Amino acid sequence: MSSASTYAPASEYQHLPVSRSAGPQTYTAYVKALCHRNPSLMTLNRFLHSPKPRVDGCRMAALDFRRGNSKPVARHVADIDCLWGELHGKAEHNLRGATQDWGRPLQGRVLVLEDLTVGAIELLGSELDLDPLFFAMHLHTLDRTGSKHQIPDEATLPSRLRSKNYINISYQRPVFCESRKASGGKWVRDAAVDRKLVLLRSTTIALAAHVLSVIVVRRSGIWIALVLVDPPLGDVHFQYGHKDSEEYKVRLDIQPFLGSYEDFTDPPKFSEDWNGILNTSRRSLLEDIIGYWERNTPACFNADDPSLEAVAYYPLRIVAAEWVKYVEVMQHCIKLYQYSDTQIPTLDRINHDLRELQGWTLRSLNSQHKVQTVIRKLKVAQEATSHPATRQIMDPIIEDFEVILSTMQAAGTRLENMLPVVTSFIQITDARRAFAETANISRLTILALVFIPLSYVSSLFSMNPSNMPGSPYFWVYFAVAIPVTLLVIIMARPPTAAVQNVVAWVQDQKRRKKPHGSRREEKSTVLSNCDA
Repeated sequence: MSSASTYAPASEYQHLPVSRSAGPQTYTAYVKALCHRNPSLMTLNRFLHSPKPRVDGCRMAALDFRRGNSKPVARHVADIDCLWGELHGKAEHNLRGATQDWGRPLQGRVLVLEDLTVGAIELLGSELDLDPLFFAMHLHTLDRTGSKHQIPDEATLPSRLRSKNYINISYQRPVFCESRKASGGKWVRDAAVDRKLVLLRSTTIALAAHVLSVIVVRRSGIWIALVLVDPPLGDVHFQYGHKDSEEYKVRLDIQPFLGSYEDFTDPPKFSEDWNGILNTSRRSLLEDIIGYWERNTPACFNADDPSLEAVAYYPLRIVAAEWVKYVEVMQHCIKLYQYSDTQIPTLDRINHDLRELQGWTLRSLNSQHKVQTVIRKLKVAQEATSHPATRQIMDPIIEDFEVILSTMQAAGTRLENMLPVVTSFIQITDARRAFAETANISRLTILALVFIPLSYVSSLFSMNPSNMPGSPYFWVYFAVAIPVTLLVIIMARPPTAAVQNVVAWVQDQKRRKKPHGSRREEKSTVLSNCDA
């Protein structure tokens, strides 16, 4: 092997430790050591070693399930300093409900965390002994990492995730962006976890990347469930690749696409108290999940030993509703890129549409992969469970995601089939441009054939003063120049078609005269026969 092709490890691995030190171990050091055998964890390792980590971005809420209570007790967690007590079942503050609920034994707790920070990952990973892949798959959506290493979602085979007690759900949230400063391109949200915002060209629609992760851990006689969500969409964004740089910061007016996602629960009856409907903002996923749990507990949920699918029930329904809006964006783009038969668009618009359709090809495949991952995980859990209530709840969810997948595949196929159509429009436009250029060149040629002989003859006659304008023999110039010009034009562009038309006319006249002569001969022959 030549020196140019000799393998050299990436720069990220050159300073990673190969042995454990005698000092206290941290979860960050543990992740860094695992990068040797699992390069896809480099995404998590870079986040934990971020030069500008955010310490105040994580917002938390808890749902306490206590024996004898039909519904969980919801409360907000003040800050990350209180998280250690929440993980050990010792937190007894910030209660929304009645204080007498604290006297009942704790069965388990759901912690909803919004916008992870380095400190939160360090505490959660070390206290709950979590698989680093759970965090890595929650953080991977910003970039494709080039050729340095694979992203966790692509590097992990389904067999590795089959027995895991967590699920990572990636999805796209469509939004409206009316700002003219961000016409097309990629932007990064102002949050602790990097999430990109892709604006579609020629539209005011943007796609915000989101990840929702759920894990269930059992410890010390109780269970702890973590639900990781992204923060609400704000107005501060940064240009892709320049996060936290004031020079590249921009404010975008972000609004939900066609309103918020459709509610999947049964609405209250008119005869019931429905005033609480107006109090829901539907902008914070943390508040939405807490609100759904407060209103109703899923039928498949067992407070003593909940399954992963039961804890992820409401997040899965929310993600399915967001995917429905994503499919609507695909349908909208199909109508946008269809051209009428009477008017061919400009070349600039065709080029914009071609680039956007090429982007939709990869975007559609990635979206289908995300939905297929959820379906695969739910089917594995459905096969493993024997609880009839779980099967009864999971069957409709699996059906919803399968319908979304089939609709997404159909829309993606239509968008992909539009690529040859747009390419043919480019060819038609280029052909029309070529015809126009040919016509212009023909006009220039005719002008040259007219003026070159005239200028040549004028240069010859300018030697004799008697042929100058105003002289008595000035007419000689026209007598010579005009025939010469006509001769040059005939030689350069012979009137072949005109000559052919004249020849055809002459032949036609001859054919018309010939039948009259033959008829006279026939008449004379008949008369002579009669006389005889």
